[in-house]
Amino acid sequence: MDIGSSNVKQTNISPLLRMLSDDSIDSAEILETIDHMRKDKELREKYEDKIKYRKDGRQVYIYINRMQVVAADEEALYRKLYDMEYGTDNYSMEDIFPLWLLWKRDHTATAAKTLQIHQQKWRKYLEGTSISRIPLRKLTPKDFTSLFREWTKGRTLTSKEFNNIKSVINGIFAYAINELEIVPKNPIREIDMRQFPLKPVNSKKEKAFNSAERAKLLKYMQNKKEQGVDEMYSLAIQFDFFVTLRIGELRALKWENLRENEVYVEGQVVLSNELLDDGTFSTGSYENVDHVKGNTDAGFRWVQFPKAAKPILERARKINPDGEYIFMYKGKQLYTQTFNEHLKKYCEEAGIDPKGRGSHSIRFTVASILYLNGTPIQEIQRLLGHTSLAMTLHYLKDVQPRHKTADVMEKCL
Repeated sequence: MDIGSSNVKQTNISPLLRMLSDDSIDSAEILETIDHMRKDKELREKYEDKIKYRKDGRQVYIYINRMQVVAADEEALYRKLYDMEYGTDNYSMEDIFPLWLLWKRDHTATAAKTLQIHQQKWRKYLEGTSISRIPLRKLTPKDFTSLFREWTKGRTLTSKEFNNIKSVINGIFAYAINELEIVPKNPIREIDMRQFPLKPVNSKKEKAFNSAERAKLLKYMQNKKEQGVDEMYSLAIQFDFFVTLRIGELRALKWENLRENEVYVEGQVVLSNELLDDGTFSTGSYENVDHVKGNTDAGFRWVQFPKAAKPILERARKINPDGEYIFMYKGKQLYTQTFNEHLKKYCEEAGIDPKGRGSHSIRFTVASILYLNGTPIQEIQRLLGHTSLAMTLHYLKDVQPRHKTADVMEKCL
């Protein structure tokens, strides 16, 4: 082979030239280097016309047998292609992350929102770091222990955030072990996670309404004369205070889901987008889907409501006599952001602190009031559509005014 040929880049010749000038290098190593150069040249000739570039210039990619290979630049892409053709021993987390993300899109029921969260955590904590470029086979529990100690120093991470990052790492290793078969085990499984100090969670970030605030706000909205779409939002908020629905479930309720004193939850409104082949996400749009959060049977359920909620539904029917969905106006379903904006506005007008109040605050409120008044925790779990009792316990907030708690203590202690 003519190593001076213009078809072989000077950067690829340099290792051979250094070896030829080193008397300690034997002929076998020189032949191995020449073989590597030959393969590299063939690889470039084979794929150079198939390489594509992302619009933002951050990555280059290529399709091979319907699989996308992504890298930061051309040279990094050729290194990946070389490993694919001639071995994957040097695959790093940086190499595997985009492959894993697309694999989850194509072969699992993972929602696009979850994939976006994976990508956000990757970019914030791992992308471009030294550990992300080390071959997986060389990574040890000690490497990750040091990394985790750095992340959690000073209690800067909550348990949820820490678990989200670990989910990415665990996912990469699971893909490398089970799909690529390039490593035998996941090193972070050997680490005692209890050693890392985590930031306490602010459970009051999204506050529930106490029973007095709920009654005050309902009375205010019932007496406030709204018109048009504002009245429909008011009715939706009022009805939400009588049920245990997620906002997406409330928006997706149909008249056909309604019977005497209960509604059947069989779908939700979700922001739908998708992971594209180049690693970006499409612009999202809202759509109705026939599944509920978590894709489990627990989400499909009958939810009861009291007689006090019936006038709300009757008024909604009068405003929206021909609509498929209960809470819609002029053919359009309500929006979550606008729902929350109306809720905060009504709080301010009624003299209730609007900070931390949102649609989920109402869900916390109803669950907590039901529990406070003797509803069994298992029934609340069913009404919420939860698969675990632990999640339901998380929803139970302090909704009883303090003076009532003091009265109870006086009577029973």
